Amino acid sequence: MTFDLPTTTGYEPEIIEKRIREYESFGNHRTGWPADDQTSKWLIDQLKEFGIPAKTENFRFPRVEYRDSSLNLAGNEIIVGTPLYDGDFTIPEGIRAEICEITDPDLFGKFVIVNARKLTHEDFPNYVDALHKKGVLAIILVNGDRDRNIVLQNAMHIDQPFPLPILQVASSDNKHLKSTIMMGGESLLTLDGERLQSTATNVIASIEGSQPNSPAIGIVTPKSGWFTCAAERGGGIAIFLALAESIAALAEPHPTVHLLASSGHELNFYGIRSYARTNRDNITKAAAWLHLGASIGAREEPNSIAATSDADLDKFIRQSLISSNLEVTNIRNPGPAVGGEALILSELDTRYISFLGGHAYFHSPTDTVDNAFDSTKVSQWALAMKSITNNLLSI
Repeated sequence: MTFDLPTTTGYEPEIIEKRIREYESFGNHRTGWPADDQTSKWLIDQLKEFGIPAKTENFRFPRVEYRDSSLNLAGNEIIVGTPLYDGDFTIPEGIRAEICEITDPDLFGKFVIVNARKLTHEDFPNYVDALHKKGVLAIILVNGDRDRNIVLQNAMHIDQPFPLPILQVASSDNKHLKSTIMMGGESLLTLDGERLQSTATNVIASIEGSQPNSPAIGIVTPKSGWFTCAAERGGGIAIFLALAESIAALAEPHPTVHLLASSGHELNFYGIRSYARTNRDNITKAAAWLHLGASIGAREEPNSIAATSDADLDKFIRQSLISSNLEVTNIRNPGPAVGGEALILSELDTRYISFLGGHAYFHSPTDTVDNAFDSTKVSQWALAMKSITNNLLSI
């Protein structure tokens, strides 16, 4: 059986932009923060408007709370940064040491400047371990968007934190760090914080089908992230809502569709990991899942990746992209997932289609609708995802 999902108002650029401006207005979407909780309530209200009963599902996670995250340089310049959420903390009064470059022949007992852009996430743990073994006291991790604002790194090791305090600072702070190295003297690093057990929420729903012998499909998009993350999360959320409305309006019999808007994205995908424990059959018994990941339709310097578990699903995305006149930076060869929530789907041997990527203001406080979001592009992507979903329903 073939399907043709109706094109509802959720595909219109004006509606898409209205929704994501509202999402952005909630504030900083870090896991378990007020904006993240408000997003859950908002998504439930949106889904209920489509006739889809949705609810929150709580999960526990390690919440990072800090009182001070600063570097008082030898020349009395103070840099305020953000602790790496899976790094260590200092004692409350801080620790003192000289600052040096990674090329310094003697790193022992010093704070070392590391350029985050020169390391992959896969390389980072071994890199930190090597510096720890050389006696480094702390890492100053420098990263910035194209306007030199701070760019934060996801905490992929939140359950097994690194043994070093790691302060994330903006690339615009580099000049002060360089001056301090030339001048010499000790600087004071203070990362005064802790990890506390807290609660965050996923939004879950199922659009019940009327084909009992057909396996369900699933659609997942993360809803949490650093700062307002309008372009990082906005495309996925807008498309998630558009697809949900279309499926709910589908007149003919169809398979069940599971919907998940997950929190915990920036903390090693805590939300979907929780969902996989409490709703395992929804994942493992599904025909396939569609992962609407980061930066879909982002306006500025999009670095888009498409990935699938197998050749048949690869055909779906290639056909949809060609017919929609859309291009991606990289279509991966079918196989294990390359990133995002699709990693958990892949770990459970679930067939998946995944779209994700970065953009010019990725993980930056300037990832706003006005700076980085393009409702027209997201609309085009939403129509392509509708085509893909038609194919998934037909499996």
